[in-house]
Amino acid sequence: MPAEVRPYLVPEAGTVVWQPWLLLDGHDWRPLPDELDGWDPGTDLRIARRVQIDATRFLQETGVELRNVALAVSWTSSTTDMTEAAPPAYFDVGGGAVVDTVLVGERLSGVLALRATVSLVHPPVGRAVGVAAVPGSVLVEDVQRVVLENVSSMFPVSEIDFTQTRLPPAASWHLETSTDLVAPFYGTFRVLINRRDRELSAAVARGAKDKRQQALLDELQAGVAGLLLELALHMRDDLADRDEWPADSVGDVLSRTLAASPLSVPVPPSPVELAEFRTQISGAIRHLGRGRMFQ
Repeated sequence: MPAEVRPYLVPEAGTVVWQPWLLLDGHDWRPLPDELDGWDPGTDLRIARRVQIDATRFLQETGVELRNVALAVSWTSSTTDMTEAAPPAYFDVGGGAVVDTVLVGERLSGVLALRATVSLVHPPVGRAVGVAAVPGSVLVEDVQRVVLENVSSMFPVSEIDFTQTRLPPAASWHLETSTDLVAPFYGTFRVLINRRDRELSAAVARGAKDKRQQALLDELQAGVAGLLLELALHMRDDLADRDEWPADSVGDVLSRTLAASPLSVPVPPSPVELAEFRTQISGAIRHLGRGRMFQ
């Protein structure tokens, strides 16, 4: 049977072999992780991938020769919903193709969806019924999502002067949130840094950190993650209304945050329970790998 239901023939499973994405780390290539911890906003990413196709099987199953297809790669940032693409890569006589491209850091944030496709570029001559004929037709695809973990724990960051807003001018940061559970998470949640807090602004900026700056970032990360967990706890009844929320929606991220947390305390707590609740939140944040870790 075809690998997917499309209006034309597609290859069987195993005919196309997707090798892992690789990330250039310094001078060495390593497997691209699902979460890129410690990524600095604005840092370019160079990635590469090889795809191997059994040319004989591919022709038999699709009616298309490898010379008529190409490997296409595109990526979408969840924060901006903008998509960019690399130049297509063509298959050699051995059935292999390699894409090697640079993702411009200034256009990246949130979750990246990396989409690789084997697509038709030239219609086959004298094609049979059921054979792909329209250039751009996707014969097979693979999608991998990568979370770019920046200093604010996966949130977009903006620096503003709080004196020009409704926010307290002496506050260092503020997390913009939404209770619309189907809204895109990375388009509605944002960390605002008060430009007047020059130390924190310098710590959030890309580049190497000294110990004090790293401590400031750890505290920011813990505070933001704590707010996210508290919001998830407050909304857990609403979150339970659906078994699955749209990918990368507010409901999806809050549900995953709640599922990963060891907490099972009532919310909101009574005045007597408030201190213990805050301690529970602090412990849960470390359990989730956020904030300052014990050495």
